[in-house]
Amino acid sequence: MLKEIREQVITSLWNRYQQSNQHIQRIQQKLLEQHSQLPILDHLAIIDLPGENTGISELKRIFSAIGFSLQGEGYLPEKQNDFVWLAANDSDGAPATTVLPQIVVADFRPDELPKNVRDIVLKYSYQAPPSPAAEIEALAQQAANDDKQAAQKLLNRFHSYLSGRDWPLPTVSEFETVRAYNELIAWVLVFGRRPNHFTFSIHLLTDFKDLANFHHFVETDVGLPLNHDGGAIKGGRHTGIEQGSTAGTPERVQLADGVVNLPTGFVEFVWRFQNKPQPVLWNDYYTGFVANHANRVIQSLYTKDEA
Repeated sequence: MLKEIREQVITSLWNRYQQSNQHIQRIQQKLLEQHSQLPILDHLAIIDLPGENTGISELKRIFSAIGFSLQGEGYLPEKQNDFVWLAANDSDGAPATTVLPQIVVADFRPDELPKNVRDIVLKYSYQAPPSPAAEIEALAQQAANDDKQAAQKLLNRFHSYLSGRDWPLPTVSEFETVRAYNELIAWVLVFGRRPNHFTFSIHLLTDFKDLANFHHFVETDVGLPLNHDGGAIKGGRHTGIEQGSTAGTPERVQLADGVVNLPTGFVEFVWRFQNKPQPVLWNDYYTGFVANHANRVIQSLYTKDEA
């Protein structure tokens, strides 16, 4: 039953994200119209604030409880941002087109933040309620024994915990103070631990010869701008992976005492290079991540626009 729960958790997160993201809707519509295909998901990313009841350790626990295992870790020093990635336990040896997307979870290092920023971050993260990780672990054990009531409770806990922020909204002044030092933390302060992006596996689509070809499709046929921080394409065959993304579109977002302009998310694209002549399985491709690429891709959440 845990396999079904993993699938339902990802489906719930994906459905909620794509319904609120115009970029995904437009890309999917054009893919269907011109190529009769829908994208295959590569990974999604969730970032949390550090704190007593929040952070990367709690996110790892809840996904591990339903059968995701740790694959690797990285650090973005410019953003004081630790991240790890997890894959479903049944990914190895499975066809690449059928595996669940990897989960990237992250938080920040408070000790590396200036005091005024750290004080704001911890002020809010310490108002988060206790983590449901222990409850989720217990429910997962029950669900593994075909307890359908426990399975439903488990899905509900995932849905609520990963729906966003469970601390109060910051003020505009607090947001701007944090954003002046680290825009990524400022985004998480406002939106919390909901997925900030989903990623499409372009190497698994049949009609595109490389990532540059898909980028042309996105810019020309779909009409969306790309993130050019560090170049539109980050990486190459020498790193095992190429990555790109749409540029986030700023929207008016309500804070505690005013409004700011902030992207609510974006779409990432990856091309994973094969490590076997005729790749079929998930692990026939490079399956890791490169911190330097992630450092630029995540800046699709950035904006210099003022409120």
